[in-house]
Amino acid sequence: MYFDPRPKVNREDLYDREEELKRFSDALEYSPMIVVVGPRRTGKTSFLNVALGESNTPFIFMDLRELPYNPSRADIIRRLESGLNKIDRKWFHALAEQMKHLKGIQLLGNSISLDWSKEGVSLPEFFDRINEWAEKNKKRFIAAFDEIQAIRGDKELLRLFAHVTDVDRNIVVVLTGSEVGLLFGFLGFDEPQSPLYGRHYTEIRMRNLPRDESTGFLQAGFRQIKVECPENIIRQAVDGMDGVIGWLTLFGARCRDAGGCSGVLVEETIREGGKLARSEAMRLVEYSPRYGSILNLLSTATSASWTQIKGILEAKEGRSLTGHAVTTLIDRLTQLNLVEKAEGQYSITDPILRAGIQAEKLPEQPAGEH
Repeated sequence: MYFDPRPKVNREDLYDREEELKRFSDALEYSPMIVVVGPRRTGKTSFLNVALGESNTPFIFMDLRELPYNPSRADIIRRLESGLNKIDRKWFHALAEQMKHLKGIQLLGNSISLDWSKEGVSLPEFFDRINEWAEKNKKRFIAAFDEIQAIRGDKELLRLFAHVTDVDRNIVVVLTGSEVGLLFGFLGFDEPQSPLYGRHYTEIRMRNLPRDESTGFLQAGFRQIKVECPENIIRQAVDGMDGVIGWLTLFGARCRDAGGCSGVLVEETIREGGKLARSEAMRLVEYSPRYGSILNLLSTATSASWTQIKGILEAKEGRSLTGHAVTTLIDRLTQLNLVEKAEGQYSITDPILRAGIQAEKLPEQPAGEH
């Protein structure tokens, strides 16, 4: 069902991702790393669930959401242990047998425990053992990390990915991430100092739906739940949600619960989505309220030039700022896919985020405070 707000697990519930699913399936045959990227709420987790389920390939799935900004080794290994114990039982016991003598691993009946201390399990050796099992059984094995940007402070994992892609030829590393610029900045494919510099990867991008597909998605979803939705309400939803399938899905779910559609439900969905999007932007404002000043400006003015942004920051702080400092702030917002540039003007990428900030401004740098 299209309007189920939970992450999808079946292809029939995943709208118009046939091309992306084929690219994923093809890449499993040759690529050491697949990177699934896209803005928030574009269905990356749903896509990955379906792609993994249809792969007929043993896999471990690690959900990295809600990890601290700079997680510890223990945090990461606990997620790895959780994913390992959820492997399909038809593969689990053979894999457990392969790893039972590895340092830092303990078999406890039908589960595996990993020692997360510094002297505990070696992650390269852990994946080497999986690779040996996969090679012996003529299988590919997928190691999937959902929302990789959650661990961007950790370099050990980058070295692990480099080891796996270089040495473990039967393992495919799959990464998903929302913060596109920071995701690639963290992985450092183009940075000579990064462990992943020069490594081959296949990129699959989760796009926002264009207007016609957004309309088609809503119409098909309403047919599934047998709810009549007037064309003007569908247009209002399409205009306000900018093809972000997560918000369109939430709107459809609200209409299902109400037994009908209305402009009020469109506005409620935008308002609820705006609160969530604003809360995500607040994480950035905690590092510098200057981000709040920029986003507040763009939510009100719709768009602004670099010079206007610099001017508003200087007015708020009562002092001059260097051009480099302003550019760094704007570049970070662009990297995080919160802001986009067109014809020399910057604007907020997601209309839902813009609505959320319009409803409640973000904290700003108090005037005169450095």
